[in-house]
Amino acid sequence: MILDLKEVYKSGKESRDFFFLYEPDEELSTIPNVSVVLPVKVNGTLTLTGTHSCLVEGEITFSLKGECSRCLKETEKEYFTSFSEEVSDGENGYKVINDTVDLGKIADDAILTEMPLVLLCDENCKGLCGTCGKDLNEGDCGCRKQ
Repeated sequence: MILDLKEVYKSGKESRDFFFLYEPDEELSTIPNVSVVLPVKVNGTLTLTGTHSCLVEGEITFSLKGECSRCLKETEKEYFTSFSEEVSDGENGYKVINDTVDLGKIADDAILTEMPLVLLCDENCKGLCGTCGKDLNEGDCGCRKQ
């Protein structure tokens, strides 16, 4: 999603609300056999802070779908994250280029920051028995514990 600072200047306002559906790169999820459910919802506010700078704040809602990392059952979980980023034509951080702000990189970084290391069907998932492979969420397998 590209936001044009000129449009905000022309409106005579100091800020602009935005909402868009975003499709991040398929490779964004680093969890094996797990993908980001499309589309991702992004909403927020762009506030002008200077001639070629702004503050972008908002929230992102995304879901992950795939195999539970412990028991391998198909699962889907929803996550929420917020972001607040200064964007300018300076040397550091996100850039204003030709009076536009590309929110794609900001959204990707916010999702990566919130992304768990593993996807679990439940926080208390017991996983599979290492000996016989039985799903321990369904009961004890009877294997002798060492």
